[in-house]
Amino acid sequence: MCKSLPHIIINFVTAFAVTLFFSCQSKRNNQNRSVSIEDVPIGEIFDVNLKYTDSGRLTAVLKAPKILDFTNQNFAYHEFPDGVVLDLIDKEGKISVVKADYAISYRETGLIDMQGNVDIKTADSTHLKAKQLYWNQNNDWIFTDQPYTSYLPDGAINQADGFDANQDFTILNSRINEGVMVIDE
Repeated sequence: MCKSLPHIIINFVTAFAVTLFFSCQSKRNNQNRSVSIEDVPIGEIFDVNLKYTDSGRLTAVLKAPKILDFTNQNFAYHEFPDGVVLDLIDKEGKISVVKADYAISYRETGLIDMQGNVDIKTADSTHLKAKQLYWNQNNDWIFTDQPYTSYLPDGAINQADGFDANQDFTILNSRINEGVMVIDE
């Protein structure tokens, strides 16, 4: 039996369309399977200006363009993909400012990992710049294994390959230092 040309074309187009439909459907299902519910934040917060208080006293102000909430993970965390600015206010009302291009805060350990142009200016005019810095909130301890530069109020400059210090910088252990010290005679 001889089929007409239009009938052959219609069958070919139909077979082709069905093949495309199933191939697209298959790819879509594979894409959906590759994204786990834990890979997606349970919340996104924009233009944050969060104030922390302790016994009615303002102790910190956190500002960030965006926070991603990953508390649905086994190891819960908050991510600050577009940077963060944190103003820390001591009991005398003096403000220290911490800035970073990116940060991630782990709920269980109290550890904050700040990365990219980390910049700390303390209330006493000490200025510290680093590529990466960790802050352990539970122990009030700051540390890094990355190079950093600190500028002290007396004009001294210190460059080193890492340090660990208490939150107030009254205890500072620095490694492999180079710098300029100002000495009064």
